[in-house]
Amino acid sequence: MNINDFNRIPAELKKCIPVQTKGRYSDTCSSLELKDLNNPDIAFKSIKNRLLDVNNWAHYATLTDADFILLDRHGYRLDRLAEEGDFMKVRFSKVQKIIDAQHDFVHVSSISAIPSIFGDNVVMQLQPAHNPARSGSEVDHFFTGDASNTLILYRTESEIILSVHGRNEQPNLKVSKISKKVRNVLFATLGVLAVSKVQWKTLSHGLLNYNEKLL
Repeated sequence: MNINDFNRIPAELKKCIPVQTKGRYSDTCSSLELKDLNNPDIAFKSIKNRLLDVNNWAHYATLTDADFILLDRHGYRLDRLAEEGDFMKVRFSKVQKIIDAQHDFVHVSSISAIPSIFGDNVVMQLQPAHNPARSGSEVDHFFTGDASNTLILYRTESEIILSVHGRNEQPNLKVSKISKKVRNVLFATLGVLAVSKVQWKTLSHGLLNYNEKLL
């Protein structure tokens, strides 16, 4: 995502992105032109449902072979669209599957819409979290709990745009077991952090790969 793509995001939506204060950050963006669509309203609604249909994200983020499973606050699988307060069990890449069977967990900290801008929009924010199936609050993720991914889907007069913004991304070393600390450092060394950026790019592109003939 270049600076021009970032600057064209409406100011009201930019406010939803946490301030970058430490670690890595990333921005990625994909777009779909409305002139290529017969019915932009139906297209946006369909893409919004895809965005919230976490259990099927793997169909769109095919390059990294990621797994996404929506969970409730007790760790049980949910077969519905994501809602604020849900959790996600995630495995980001083939590399992660090969070297470690453990999933990482994120919390759907917010899902909102900003009514003051032109066009439809939805903002979903994800943050590293504990495993909801277990007691305790220790973050079960290779990023610290200060990290976030903000997914912004919005519509302008000419495009449907989906951008993903990673902020404050640092390896999670505040864990109780040495094995977990080694795991998180190892993931950083093997480039799993970089793979996660590729995963968000392929996901955003896949979600916008809209085909009206499939409806």
